[in-house]
Amino acid sequence: MSLMSGVSKLFDTFACVKMEHPKIGILFLHGIVGNNRIFQFLVPRIPPGCETMWLTLAGHGGDASDFSKASMRQWKRQVAAAVDQLASRCDKIVAVAHSMGCLLTLGLAAQGKIDGLLMLNPPLRIRPRMSAVTNALKVGLGITRSDPVAMAALDAYGVAVDYNPLHYYGWPMRYYELFREARRTRKLVESRQIDCIMAAVTSLRDELVFPKSIASFAGQQSCRVECLSAATHYYFPEDDRQRIADVFTGVIAKVLHP
Repeated sequence: MSLMSGVSKLFDTFACVKMEHPKIGILFLHGIVGNNRIFQFLVPRIPPGCETMWLTLAGHGGDASDFSKASMRQWKRQVAAAVDQLASRCDKIVAVAHSMGCLLTLGLAAQGKIDGLLMLNPPLRIRPRMSAVTNALKVGLGITRSDPVAMAALDAYGVAVDYNPLHYYGWPMRYYELFREARRTRKLVESRQIDCIMAAVTSLRDELVFPKSIASFAGQQSCRVECLSAATHYYFPEDDRQRIADVFTGVIAKVLHP
């Protein structure tokens, strides 16, 4: 065997290994006024060798004034830059998103920049219930200890409780942008323009997202749908966490071996 043919054979072997075992980058993305602790239960299911990125959106991690200064346009730029950064080092990209994070990643999936997508409570249709106000009041008043749903909301909030009403000047615009993005993304999903491996999980007791949001994914043959009867927008009982973890593992397996 000549030196060149030996080198060629070695290169083909390496190329084959790379195709069979692509490196996966996983982006975790929280929702509006949220944080990435909501995904902590998935950490034990992250396969060895995966690169992870836990993105904190602008305006989160601070107070109400910080959130007021952010914008949907800024968040979109952040997520797009994070996906491009992962793509520069990884062969496949999987996004794990909650609530508004689903909207920010679905657009990139439609552009072919994401190979797998796990969505928790995608807000394609938003319908706040009174329990959303009740939970917010419990968090603000510090009376969450006896209520697991309110405790989960407190743990998931990514903006510190702020008692200065002047700091909330930008919040109406941020939520207007959220509703506008939800309508735009719903049309995108229903047009069946997204070609990637997807799984959508909805909580039937969700206090913010209308459970029928999940119906928008009916036309996506590559989308697995799971409905959780006991979960809320932020609260996932242990049994539901195991179901979500199994779905997460399934998405990664399909990305590895489509």
